[in-house]
Amino acid sequence: MTSSDNQLTSEYTVLLPELQEEPETSPKVVIGYLPAHDFDFDAQFDNIHWEYLTHINVSFAHVKSDGTLNTDKVPVNKLRQIRTRAKEHGVKVLISLNKSDNGEFAAAIDNAETRNALVANIVNFTQANQLDGFDIDYEDYNHWNTNSLVAFAKALHEAKSADMLMTCAVICWKDYTIKWQEYFDYINIMSYDRVMGNSSTPGQHASYTDFVSDMNYWATKFQAPKSKIVGGLPFYGYSWDNDVNKDEVGAIRFNGILNHFGKTYDVEEVADADQFGKTYYNGRPTIRRKCQYVMDNDFGGVMIWQLFQDAYQEELKLIKVVGEVIMQE
Repeated sequence: MTSSDNQLTSEYTVLLPELQEEPETSPKVVIGYLPAHDFDFDAQFDNIHWEYLTHINVSFAHVKSDGTLNTDKVPVNKLRQIRTRAKEHGVKVLISLNKSDNGEFAAAIDNAETRNALVANIVNFTQANQLDGFDIDYEDYNHWNTNSLVAFAKALHEAKSADMLMTCAVICWKDYTIKWQEYFDYINIMSYDRVMGNSSTPGQHASYTDFVSDMNYWATKFQAPKSKIVGGLPFYGYSWDNDVNKDEVGAIRFNGILNHFGKTYDVEEVADADQFGKTYYNGRPTIRRKCQYVMDNDFGGVMIWQLFQDAYQEELKLIKVVGEVIMQE
């Protein structure tokens, strides 16, 4: 080998690390809940940023104790409208299931006959409306039977077609068992509502610290693969300020927060804070930080509750922050 060969080898040795491929990461999802009955549906539907979404969970079809579904809040015409627009952008559409009244969802799955009826009704509704799957949002916390819940998930998984997506919304203070994660494509962690507006003590309901803790809790406690774990982002907050227009549990949308405090303060400052007065929420930096944690630690993605709560101003929208980090656009 000549001296020139040695020089060439040395040059290539230096350059090779630059040619190495980046480690592969799992595909990321952005799942947005979209209430078909929301008062802002007609005004804001055309303003949804589909390019930053991978899935839409249309909410809610309500589970009744006899295993039937009350679909008044998800009328066929709205489902068709959502499905058509989503398909244009390559976004998958799921129907989200929630309780009708307290105890009804629990009653339906506690009994084998009504459980089987419910399973059939969910699968049939999904197929009849040409949806990509369904989402189980079981929040009947005062009627919790882990065995019934897991049996329901297992039956659903066995009854659905192979290409039908099956997701869920979960919390971190109830038992699901390690079997639960086997049945779902994505597990959406409701990492918010730690403190609600009807509490006597004001506070942050969705901190970054709790977000990180919740993600890792599901990875360790219930042994869910990180690729299935999806972190919940709130596009709303809670307020204890008397002059703030909020709902019966003290909740206020991000657009409402900007509207209220933006009258007195610079609206950019409000959008980048997590607290004004006794109103607590997630501003753009916290949403960005949570999304970056998902990316850095290779979790499955993020979930949003809910899309119509976002800022009306294009330049202040939280979904844009999500898109920049998760979709890298």
